[in-house]
Amino acid sequence: MKENNFIKTMSSEPQYSQPEKTEGGDQPWLLTYADMMTLLFAFFVMLFAMSSPDPVKMSQVEDAMKQEAGLEGIIQSQNEIKQEFEEIVEELELQNVASVIQDPRGAAIDLNGDICFDTGSTKIRGTLKAVLDKVAIETLSNKNDYRMVIVEGHTDSDPIPKDLKKIYPTNWELSAARASNVVNYLINKGVNSGRLQASGYADRWPADVSWYDVRSGKVDDRIIAESNSTASQKQQNRRIKIVFTNN
Repeated sequence: MKENNFIKTMSSEPQYSQPEKTEGGDQPWLLTYADMMTLLFAFFVMLFAMSSPDPVKMSQVEDAMKQEAGLEGIIQSQNEIKQEFEEIVEELELQNVASVIQDPRGAAIDLNGDICFDTGSTKIRGTLKAVLDKVAIETLSNKNDYRMVIVEGHTDSDPIPKDLKKIYPTNWELSAARASNVVNYLINKGVNSGRLQASGYADRWPADVSWYDVRSGKVDDRIIAESNSTASQKQQNRRIKIVFTNN
């Protein structure tokens, strides 16, 4: 009897079910941790999107990475390209009519238009040919280097003479034709045509205006007029620019 009563008493006790395990198993804190990491990732992505990376600094970082990887013997760094441009200018004694700069897109050489073409002409002058010959042999001869080279044509704000308007209606056509002739000259010297690009900017990029201002649309007619107010400024604006890009 006592045994039966004991069994009856035990059977009458409430039965408790085992709590279900959460999706995180025995470590529910992992869910909170994962959410926090996701939020942090989104935060840093937002910061990166809002930042304005400096192309020049990025170029320097790329050069350092290439040297670290042992590629400096295969393709030249931007600093080496810039140095070669400077040596060409010095060797040809063009310090007064040419300048070498670190453009945000890469190393660049600016050549005064008066040593490049006659007024209203697209025929390449001898001094520019001498520069291009050296650039083709000393800077653009590496078959393992696929980085783009942009040849830019720039003019002053003077309108096209009437006798040339049938050929070049505006400075856009004239600047593009000059850049194209330089590209063709480099191709004839053996430079890979797939690396070359011709661009005409007419009078919309004066020599004293930065790349950032041009790309952001800050260059208006007032700035164009101010940058072409003297004969010296116009001489600087009539130019050919060769940019050895970062990629």
